[in-house]
Amino acid sequence: MKIRINAAAIIVLTGIFSTAHAVDAYVDQFISYKNASQNDANLLGFQNGTPGTLINVSGALATGAPTYGEWVAVQSGYEAIYSFTGQKATTGLNIYSVANGANESAEIYGRLNSTDSWSFLGMAYEPLTSSGYSAQSSFINLSGFSNGIAQVKVRSLSDGGWSPGYDLMGIQGQGMVAAPVPEPETYALMGLGLIALLVNRRRKINVE
Repeated sequence: MKIRINAAAIIVLTGIFSTAHAVDAYVDQFISYKNASQNDANLLGFQNGTPGTLINVSGALATGAPTYGEWVAVQSGYEAIYSFTGQKATTGLNIYSVANGANESAEIYGRLNSTDSWSFLGMAYEPLTSSGYSAQSSFINLSGFSNGIAQVKVRSLSDGGWSPGYDLMGIQGQGMVAAPVPEPETYALMGLGLIALLVNRRRKINVE
């Protein structure tokens, strides 16, 4: 009986406190796009159109895995903010831009919660490496950010080429950790697990 109680309690508590890990994940939420004065701005981009022509697009175009020939053009001095829903990156970020770039660059910032201050993470570059519109990545190492990054801000520093600004195609996080908030049922299971451990400990003391 003691063995069964211990085993049940351990299983319950392990399931509650375990953290799910994933190899990588892409940002899945667009938060905002602001100009140099921190006012909301219209976002331009390229999507199934004629090269040389930009249209108004949704920031969601850069969520998920990069799609050939689709991007948002973050203009110089402007900022685009994205997030991982219910997850945080702990080891690195891949910032995807258009391979047919014009040597634009962007500052990458990150934070864990919306109430935290932004931390500078590194630079992302968009060199000319191909004549097509496939994706290329700049890697940002997060080894110095032990709390992880859940929100990412891309601030463009240049306006080169026919698509002015840093042409963002996607953001991928590495070393992803999911930390969901426990639901009431989970707290109930936690209580049962703790009670089982306490009952078993009391029985052991009584026997001794």
